[in-house]
Amino acid sequence: MEVLLDRSMKPLLLSVFVVLGATPQDTDRSSNPATQPAVLWRAPSGIGMENWTCGSAGCDHAPAPPFHFEKEDMEGTFPKLSVTDAKSRTWSVKFGAKVIPECFSSRFVAALGYVVEPSYYVPSFKLDDASTLNRARSLVKSDGTFGRARFQLRDRNTLEFLPKHAWSLTDNPFRGTHELAGLRVLLMMLSNWDAKDSRSGQESSNTAVFRGPDGQMLYSFFDWGSSLGRWGNITRRTRGDCSGFRADTPHLISGVHGSIVLWGYSGKHEGDVRKGITIDDLRWLAPHLSAITAEQIRAGLKASGATDRENASWTESLEMRIHAVEALARTGQYSR
Repeated sequence: MEVLLDRSMKPLLLSVFVVLGATPQDTDRSSNPATQPAVLWRAPSGIGMENWTCGSAGCDHAPAPPFHFEKEDMEGTFPKLSVTDAKSRTWSVKFGAKVIPECFSSRFVAALGYVVEPSYYVPSFKLDDASTLNRARSLVKSDGTFGRARFQLRDRNTLEFLPKHAWSLTDNPFRGTHELAGLRVLLMMLSNWDAKDSRSGQESSNTAVFRGPDGQMLYSFFDWGSSLGRWGNITRRTRGDCSGFRADTPHLISGVHGSIVLWGYSGKHEGDVRKGITIDDLRWLAPHLSAITAEQIRAGLKASGATDRENASWTESLEMRIHAVEALARTGQYSR
């Protein structure tokens, strides 16, 4: 099953189509995006342990050294580089507290059928020329070696980013669907407080539309780096913080009003993330969540750079959050 509407917006990757069981077809890539079907979600299919350990694109698409420095991206809060690898593929490389959350959350979200850009954790790597670095200078050793980075694939031939097709949580073709509600639940389950969308401006938005290899417009929430910590405002929120994530876990669901689920989550655009999600929406999502095992979560966290202590804590908390959603979906009743 797919959620398809004759509207347009942003792109995804060929490898993700393969993982999710879709068959790419020849298409006229110059076609008008407005005439192409819009896709937010595809029924998960064939998501195995390889995709938890190697990401949604699988092990064959992992970054291949040696790496060549292309440029440094000066936008955003965290140092970020553009590099090419031995297979002439371009990668966006990010450092800092977003690395583990982004690498793991992209696996989690892809396993549930949503569009992501494949991300890989690289514990250490070496650039052939790092002499012109600016913000990332403090992260590089004298021999050009870096450590603990997120590599995200940039491949225009298989996933074409459409820069003029922004979308927001309130303005998109999927309003009122279980699939959009499910994406909002995942933002809360992973404690992603940085739910910026097109209302924050094109350059700052964490939503995107890609044109896939079959011409479909693939809608994505693509930045999951502000996850796995505490939700909240600027004085409270954290990222990559297993203790904070554990502390917020019992408060994920705060009650039920009629058929509407109430949430403890807070963050950017929190009202649009939380409001109007129904028990029926959870009943749609719960079977897909139930297919995710603790073994898969542990494998995904380990492959994303989590320590044994972090892995155990995050796995337990995520299982608790999944069980809370399942219980409410099953009974329709909230109990603390």
